[in-house]
Amino acid sequence: GPVLKDPFSWGKVDMAGMARCLLVLCKQVYSIFIKEDRLLHLSSACYILGDLHGNFRDLLCFEKTFWRLGPVLTPASLLFLGDYVDRGQEGIEVVAYLFAQKVLCPHKVYLLRGNHELRNVQDMFQFHGECRRKFGIDLGEQVWEEINRCFDAMPICALVDNRILCVHGGIPSLDIKSDFFKLVSQIPCPLRDPENESPLAWELLWNDPLSNEMRDLDNTNNDFILNVRRGTGYFFSSKALNDFLYQNSLSYVVRAHEVQQQGFKVQLNGRLLTVFSSSHYCGGENEAATVLCDSNKLRLIRLDTSS
Repeated sequence: GPVLKDPFSWGKVDMAGMARCLLVLCKQVYSIFIKEDRLLHLSSACYILGDLHGNFRDLLCFEKTFWRLGPVLTPASLLFLGDYVDRGQEGIEVVAYLFAQKVLCPHKVYLLRGNHELRNVQDMFQFHGECRRKFGIDLGEQVWEEINRCFDAMPICALVDNRILCVHGGIPSLDIKSDFFKLVSQIPCPLRDPENESPLAWELLWNDPLSNEMRDLDNTNNDFILNVRRGTGYFFSSKALNDFLYQNSLSYVVRAHEVQQQGFKVQLNGRLLTVFSSSHYCGGENEAATVLCDSNKLRLIRLDTSS
């Protein structure tokens, strides 16, 4: 009878062909990223998705629910906040899907960089190994390097309707007041080593809001506190966020970077929204969600992953 294959599994035979396709795709998507502003200007409506972390099943579930006919025929744009790889088994599939959609609809699909779109982070986690496991050492290395070359060129932030700042991690501690947008657009591109080439980009990728628990432990009352939990970046307080929003005439910040039980969390007096789009993350029980941003309103939508 017919040979049944697991969904998402590529036959061994096709792997070299798949790798060649990916390398072509990387060249195409690189030429798009490199021309984009480091701070994208988008207008609503748009769906905003947080960390996917190699969860291809949930990504297809989002597709089925929110852009079933493909991005071209979907009224809203799609904005992804980074962390496409690591921690899940299908980083390659997630990247291939998103890069292909970006090439097909460069003005409907937008991809920001997360802290896992960094080579040394992928070395500590799974993605580097995943590339070599799926494509063999030599081809795998080439695919990994080309994908990371694309990651180096990805935009860092997006501004929706000039009022909603979207970023992977959080607001920066650097004392930049009203020059924020100008400084973001001056972030070098490509950016191979943000930690040393752009302290601003580094914080945008890594920072976290100060939780109530952390706030009660900290008696310095500073706006920014060293992020001991991650070993890099800062926690920002509610006051820090309010000042930042006021200085830049913003209403909200939407970010990802931290797993949430319900797929989202409203924090810091309702001005910060965390969205996470990979369910059952690391074997846990969390749900996945997306944010629909439309005319300065934010709607939180949880994904039904049971279908």
